[in-house]
Amino acid sequence: MSNRSERASPFSGAIASAVGSGWRAAKTVYYANSVSWRVLKSGALLFLGFFLWAGSNVLESYVDWGFLDYTMAYGFVVLFYGPIHHVVVIPLALRWRRSSGLRQRVGKRLPTAMLAVFLAVVLVAGTFPAGAMTVDFGSAMTADGAPDAQPELACSETAGGDAVACEVTNAEGVDRVVVTTGSGTELRAVEDPPYDFTVRKDEIEATMDTKQFTVHFYDEHGDLLRRYTHRL
Repeated sequence: MSNRSERASPFSGAIASAVGSGWRAAKTVYYANSVSWRVLKSGALLFLGFFLWAGSNVLESYVDWGFLDYTMAYGFVVLFYGPIHHVVVIPLALRWRRSSGLRQRVGKRLPTAMLAVFLAVVLVAGTFPAGAMTVDFGSAMTADGAPDAQPELACSETAGGDAVACEVTNAEGVDRVVVTTGSGTELRAVEDPPYDFTVRKDEIEATMDTKQFTVHFYDEHGDLLRRYTHRL
């Protein structure tokens, strides 16, 4: 046992040293406060946020992977908050750390506290995707790898105003239509052409103060063809 420990010790030490060096380098970049570093970090976060938000929306238009709601939420929130964190929060925290008393204590904890709030907002936004955060890029994409089916959806209020009636057109290739609301509650599952359906307004759940439902189009293999979100 002792020989094995002696052989593993240099390797473990090298890993620990590399991890420690990487962590110290990351902290140096994180707390870098010159104007050039603020601009560089803010620009990188804008790029990262837009890439994650747009990429997740594009993927979610074609595949029904739940974790994409969280990558979309992360990208959407970091798109707005990321630059604020490095242009406002970090400089303010560093300034307060050089003072004394309550300001010094707050300055030491402010970046961590704001990151905790940031992650909490991402979790909430990912669990309850807001209307402004979700964009359906499906109908706009014409790449070669896109599915051939191009179902269209048209919805309008019924005469009494207490329901929404939806008509499906160009439904070639569609085998099943599923209507969900809120965090995924299924409202309708239509398996027969022409796939038209009606949803009562009192069935529709509100997400971030906006009532909306999502219509999923599946082919005969159960693969997602298109997804539309209708907001009242």
